[in-house]
Amino acid sequence: MDQLLDAPGSLPDLRGLHNEPGPRRWERILVPKGRTAFELDKGDTLRIIDLDGQQVADLICFDRHNLVDKISPSTTVMVKGNIHLTTGDYIRSVDAYPMLKITQDTVGRHDILAGSCCPGLNRLRYGEKAAHQPNCRENLAAVMEPYGVRLSEIPYTFNIFMNVPISPEGNIEVIAPVSKSGDFIDLHAEMDLVVAISNCPQERNICNGFNATRLGLVVYNTQASS
Repeated sequence: MDQLLDAPGSLPDLRGLHNEPGPRRWERILVPKGRTAFELDKGDTLRIIDLDGQQVADLICFDRHNLVDKISPSTTVMVKGNIHLTTGDYIRSVDAYPMLKITQDTVGRHDILAGSCCPGLNRLRYGEKAAHQPNCRENLAAVMEPYGVRLSEIPYTFNIFMNVPISPEGNIEVIAPVSKSGDFIDLHAEMDLVVAISNCPQERNICNGFNATRLGLVVYNTQASS
């Protein structure tokens, strides 16, 4: 159920990356509106690259040995004491264990409050016919199904490159991402994980600049430096 552009050897758009943290284990390009799930070993580093600019990656993760414990945006925010996540911050699980550590971040603007586009929100915002247009929640459920995770068990997401400012009055608004072509975030696995990513397909609002594009994914073997 993955939706990847794959090729043997180095993919042209993933050559010459800056500040690579270690030897590459694998590399992929995730197609516009695509989805994927894969396993990370403790000590691996995942790099997510905005290849064309202004593209959001909705990410979830699970403890590979205990799928009940999964990413928790609320626990992450409570432990950090702030909603803005960047280099040095941790993504935490329901049980407050560190799952991923942000080790490099060229953007510094991501969202952990707004959740994912889904049938209900699409219906509410854009009408009944939009309910089952491609959406992140169903994307994530599709790739997690082989792991026995049901749609109802899909957690809220860490929305990489998504730009959701908050006003002094507490109002939130989705505006265009500030990420440019080549921007990236590195996530260091603090435990053995199952990771799922939806390359956000939303084109009815400015979340992705009204145009869904590609993402680059590279996994590095950085266990020796962990």
